[in-house]
Amino acid sequence: MDMQLLAEYLETYPGRDKFLRTLSYMAKLATLGTASKETEAKFKTLSSQLSGCRVTLRLLDDIPTIYYAMTYGWGKKEPDWLLRLAELLQIGVDILFGPVEHISWAAEHKLINNIDIDKWDNASTWFWIISLHLSLIKSVRKLKKLNDRKIHHVIDKQRNNELLTSFRLILDISYAVNYLPAGVLWGGRFKTWQVGALGTMSSLIGLYQALSKLANRQKYS
Repeated sequence: MDMQLLAEYLETYPGRDKFLRTLSYMAKLATLGTASKETEAKFKTLSSQLSGCRVTLRLLDDIPTIYYAMTYGWGKKEPDWLLRLAELLQIGVDILFGPVEHISWAAEHKLINNIDIDKWDNASTWFWIISLHLSLIKSVRKLKKLNDRKIHHVIDKQRNNELLTSFRLILDISYAVNYLPAGVLWGGRFKTWQVGALGTMSSLIGLYQALSKLANRQKYS
């Protein structure tokens, strides 16, 4: 791996977030091979702290999200109606997700009182799951449009990338549902290492896509 490329990526917020995400799920996966409960607890603590770091950093996501919404507007430049609708719905969901997660975070750290943490946490999980489904709808739609076009080198690379994106989102949805309360779909049924395995695969795919995109950008700049 190109050290300069990696260093430049880690200087960005998305880069650090993706690496924190990967390490967090790898720590969950590592609980599978632990020799003692104490070691397992350490990996769970590591995963929790890394995940908590990401949640704290997302306290600053509201302004970029709102700015993107203002920039996208009603999506009049998007010719495909389904992509436009899915994007508009996802913007709305993501705008709501931020404050809900912030309230849950504040209540968890006892910064605000008289808040049912579980309800707010479940609400943020639902927003996350809905957003993932909307992303998957967009990815499948893009894949269909690419399949309808004449295949050549560039289109083939775009199609392969979109296939990876769709697979990654399916993985994300699979373990995201597990964070719902027990009895809701398959909420709470996965073991820690199983969530770690799904999350690790998804995160590694995301890292590969992001670093490949950055490498190609530098190559042609």
